[in-house]
Amino acid sequence: MNRFYLTLILACSAAATLPAHAATGNMPGLDNMRTVSGQIIQAQTFMGQGKINSMNPDANTVIVAMGPVKALGWPSMPMNFLLQNMVMLNSYKAGEMVNFNFAKDTAGGQVITRVTPVRQ
Repeated sequence: MNRFYLTLILACSAAATLPAHAATGNMPGLDNMRTVSGQIIQAQTFMGQGKINSMNPDANTVIVAMGPVKALGWPSMPMNFLLQNMVMLNSYKAGEMVNFNFAKDTAGGQVITRVTPVRQ
């Protein structure tokens, strides 16, 4: 009977610590992933297109005059985005048209996770 309880305690401990470890983002290959109720899920991302108005490397932000985002019910508007990595915009300058993917961050802002030029 003692062996049963020991096994049960160890199994519960492992089940409780694995999701916490995954949530720290220290696991390779789990970029853009998070945990919800102990399950690992892909963060919801959205696609946008717009013109770069300005970039602020010190704040790691960019303002994009973007078209509507139907999935979110957003109209066309200029919007300030955080950047997952400022290096993403090294080859871009204000006035250029870009396609981009973005997701909501934990603070409620929007973070650009991918940028590509608009092919004309």
